[in-house]
Amino acid sequence: MLIDLLNAPLLGHWDIDGSKNQCEFQCGERLIYVEHLKETSHVPALQAAQLIIQQVWDDSQHAIAFAEPWFRAKHPAFWNAWDKATTPQHPLRVYSISFPAGDSAPNYWIARDPGYSFECVMHDEHNLWQQEGLRSKLPYFPDSDAVVVSRLGEQQFALSEPAYSG
Repeated sequence: MLIDLLNAPLLGHWDIDGSKNQCEFQCGERLIYVEHLKETSHVPALQAAQLIIQQVWDDSQHAIAFAEPWFRAKHPAFWNAWDKATTPQHPLRVYSISFPAGDSAPNYWIARDPGYSFECVMHDEHNLWQQEGLRSKLPYFPDSDAVVVSRLGEQQFALSEPAYSG
């Protein structure tokens, strides 16, 4: 997806604290937030974000892979079953990308997709000849569990803030 923050319509522009404002955009299912200091125009912040937004967007799957060990440690029953299942979809997604004011590292907000189907196909390891597996449910984990991952560079990440648990 090609992203043009300079010409995209704003979803919103508001105060987020005593010193910063934020612009909000929607690209597909993701939200993009660009912060700027209150005393300044939002245009320079959008221009700076525009320079790297495509690389940040394209690096999203790597950010998800970086965040996955945190989710695996928190929900081992789900991931053990998921590893054995035939599933068409990865359960994690990037909800938003934010560009904090005065910080060169954009952040990804990553959590379980709320529309994730926990139904899967499991193959019986004792009946591998069986063409179709058995339909089963994966163990549930909430979509309120989330992490914020900072992008330090191409395919380079760090956990940014404390994780959220629901």
